[in-house]
Amino acid sequence: MNSGERQQLNDAMRALGEGHGEAMRQVFALTSPKIYGKVVALLKTPELAQRALSATYLKLWKNHASIPPTGCDYMHFIAAMAHQAAIDIRFSDTSNGELLPHVPNPPSDAAGLMGSSALNELSEADRDMLTAAYLKFENIEQIASRTGVSASDVRARLTQIVSIRSGGAQ
Repeated sequence: MNSGERQQLNDAMRALGEGHGEAMRQVFALTSPKIYGKVVALLKTPELAQRALSATYLKLWKNHASIPPTGCDYMHFIAAMAHQAAIDIRFSDTSNGELLPHVPNPPSDAAGLMGSSALNELSEADRDMLTAAYLKFENIEQIASRTGVSASDVRARLTQIVSIRSGGAQ
């Protein structure tokens, strides 16, 4: 997103926060292609991605009064909402739990990845990093600042944890 588009998004989000319907159309036009790309990458099917996209912008509209007026990376703000919508869809009863087919080298019985012991096998620091990154939507710099670990070490550790959990090489 270039600086002109970013400014348009900032202006549209401020207007959306005030309840202007036309601003919602602008926000959708400026952000939906990238957001769709993110959710289709997470959900693997256009149908589920469309559901996540619809849920994201519906939630944005319903909660427009709580949009921060300034000091926010609005693209990240919307992407976090989309990520949560994708997680909700992925783990809902209607998605048929289609997580494992998309993970490289899934364990045959799924216990190593989906069992309750999977998180218990991680150190508390690793669980904290994983939860912060994938459920709380903290970025690498936020995790590094909070934990006192360098950003490059956080990035490397998250990569290693995900690789181990998905059956990849350590």
